[in-house]
Amino acid sequence: MGQLMTTNNITLTPPATRMSPPEDIRVIARTMGTPSCFELQVSNLSRSGMLLEWDSQKFRLPFRENTLIELEVKTQFKGQPRKINCLAKIVRRNTSGDTLHYGIRMIHHDEQEHLNWLSMIASLEKSSDQSA
Repeated sequence: MGQLMTTNNITLTPPATRMSPPEDIRVIARTMGTPSCFELQVSNLSRSGMLLEWDSQKFRLPFRENTLIELEVKTQFKGQPRKINCLAKIVRRNTSGDTLHYGIRMIHHDEQEHLNWLSMIASLEKSSDQSA
């Protein structure tokens, strides 16, 4: 039989460190397989995903929890343009005043896109550590 789990023999994965996005980041999202694209604001990002914002007074987005979306992330980093395409899953959605917040988990289907994302996050982490 398996060992009894206690606080002494389990390891918890720490939550992903969230950081502020670069000022020039643009995120274009659309429900997978549809033509309608929406540009959302980035509240914060981490290795595993992002928190996106949408002003709900404009109109209601077709994104619900568990929706798969296609993302195009564009930014300049260290003078180099970066464009990362990936899929993402909306893992939570909540409202604060007139703003909708979408917590998304990145799903990288291309290894190079995944490495580009991790490289950008590592550079942001390094920059925030140096400014602290």
